[in-house]
Amino acid sequence: MLPHLEFAEMPADAIEVGRIADAWGIKGWFKVLPHSASPEALFSSKRWYLLPSNRNVGGNKSPSQKAAAVNSASAAQPVLLKIQEAKEHADTVVASSLDVADRNQAEALKGARIFVPRSSFPRRAPMNTIGSTCLGWMWSTEKVWRWVK
Repeated sequence: MLPHLEFAEMPADAIEVGRIADAWGIKGWFKVLPHSASPEALFSSKRWYLLPSNRNVGGNKSPSQKAAAVNSASAAQPVLLKIQEAKEHADTVVASSLDVADRNQAEALKGARIFVPRSSFPRRAPMNTIGSTCLGWMWSTEKVWRWVK
């Protein structure tokens, strides 16, 4: 991870929503693999909490080395990444941050797990509404379409 990122306390309602796959381009953008097919949580939050990947625990290590790797990954403090922009790109998400200046810094984030507070997820409209507005037209209680100003 990047040494200049500030440590932050993980919110109590934080949910893991994806992981950073790799750098994207030369200007510090990075590619994110979301855990959901509809990654609105990544777009709605401008504050992502990162933890290092715990994937590098296996390999050709002795059992004591594996245990040490698990303990260090689980004891790692989350860091705060302030997101400048996030957008869809093919079946992934690409994002940029003012804290990540170039491709080398973006590559240092590879494998990081992304957490977002549940409180910053987008709110959905209730599904049991009587009228539905679409481009200025509304289905009224008289069961006809009326123009709504």
